[in-house]
Amino acid sequence: MTNKFSQWSSLSAWSVISFTLFTIKRVLSSGYALIPVVYTVWNQGFNSPAVIVVALLSVIGILAFSVLQWLKFRFQISEYKLNIEHGIIFKKVDEIPFSKIQNVRLQQPLYFRPMGLYSLVVETAGSKGNEAELSALKYKAALALKKRLMSEQEQSHSTNTEGMPHRCSATQQQTVTQKNLKDLLLFGLYQNNAIWVAVILGPILGQLDWESMENLASLQSFWAWYDGNIASSSILQIAFALVAFALLYLTFSLISMASAVLKYLPYRLSRSGKTLQRTGGIIAKQNDALALTRIQVVKFYQPLIGRLLKLWTVYFQQVKGHEVEQRGDCNMLVPSMTRRHIGELLPKLTGIAATSTALPQQYQRINSGWLWRRVSLPLLVPMINTYFHGLDGYTEILWLAASLLSFAIYLRYRQYGYVINADNLWFHSGLLGHSWQLIALCKVQHVSITQSPSQKNRQLANLEIGLASGAIKLPYIAIQDAQYIAERALLLIHNDHRNWI
Repeated sequence: MTNKFSQWSSLSAWSVISFTLFTIKRVLSSGYALIPVVYTVWNQGFNSPAVIVVALLSVIGILAFSVLQWLKFRFQISEYKLNIEHGIIFKKVDEIPFSKIQNVRLQQPLYFRPMGLYSLVVETAGSKGNEAELSALKYKAALALKKRLMSEQEQSHSTNTEGMPHRCSATQQQTVTQKNLKDLLLFGLYQNNAIWVAVILGPILGQLDWESMENLASLQSFWAWYDGNIASSSILQIAFALVAFALLYLTFSLISMASAVLKYLPYRLSRSGKTLQRTGGIIAKQNDALALTRIQVVKFYQPLIGRLLKLWTVYFQQVKGHEVEQRGDCNMLVPSMTRRHIGELLPKLTGIAATSTALPQQYQRINSGWLWRRVSLPLLVPMINTYFHGLDGYTEILWLAASLLSFAIYLRYRQYGYVINADNLWFHSGLLGHSWQLIALCKVQHVSITQSPSQKNRQLANLEIGLASGAIKLPYIAIQDAQYIAERALLLIHNDHRNWI
């Protein structure tokens, strides 16, 4: 292995751009840092010379701080770790062992594209932010550094798990799957969530001056048309509301589709040895790497629109706290996958702990006791109100809301289930959509079986499975199945000294 990065190295001067943008972000996120500017503007007005002076001093201060950060930033790869030295007043040295590196991500922000430069991001297990970011690297240097870190990580993992060093050999990169423009457009369509309509529109609508808008001629003509053609019929009002919602949802779907194309096109998932790599991106080119041994759970998600299109999204879940694509779509993902595509994908992922190669067709549901303990609770509120106040408009609304909530609980019950497949556990859940989670029992960190008195009488139990990616709970399952899963998991990990994560 070359010693190209064994000496302390500094970043390119272009990295000042990244330091500047990061500093601006920190200033904007820290409200107290803006107090002098806001106070000056409030008292002096926007045209005051004092405001201009404060603004210029702020710009000069940010640039000076960014240049000092660049001058004090150095990195080095030693025998077992990545060392980063930084700090303006107090010198800090971050040491990142190769065994803790979870992902190495190569990306090209828009502002680096004219210079052909890239940023390399290192993420570790459990970290809530980027552990390290080396910016403004030339492509060949960034790619060489990425390969070095991932190969060292694989060697470290092999040494920890097998008790002997693993000799790396050059491994040819193989394509696992690719997605074209149509696939990404479909992904943006079915992955869109209607709740973003409320999230985005809520703050906007709250800032509008509704009193002045009421006097707009166009709005008054619209309400006149609505009163004359729609308001006279309840059926027409419901139909109009549904159409309006569909158009609004379609608008946000178009935004989602455009975002999917800009972020992922051309999408390519490949593997080199024990490392998965995803490349793509139009505005900001991305090259994410993920060690197969770091995958805790493989999740297959199919929202409501995805059910109609028979398409799934595959996620590779890692240690809870920081995943490859958490800032966008949660984890490193594979979009627009049919059952046939999933059946072709899983056998290519040799190296992950789970060994199943196809989605189950059916599952064992949890006991109906879970349903009966919950489905009647929402109905108590309208029952009590009806008893004291009688049936009126208010109680009718309560009955409607309680009925919908009870129906949602029933739908969730029908989706709750599991499949035991050799040393793998499939967990199924959902409401209107579907979700499968593939869990390798050798990745389990702890198991917990609890029983209420009524569950003991019915030979039922609640099972909680603790993983590095989070806990998974199976309520109201047969005690025999709970004990089998727990005992099998403990048997697999009893003499297994490999690193869980």
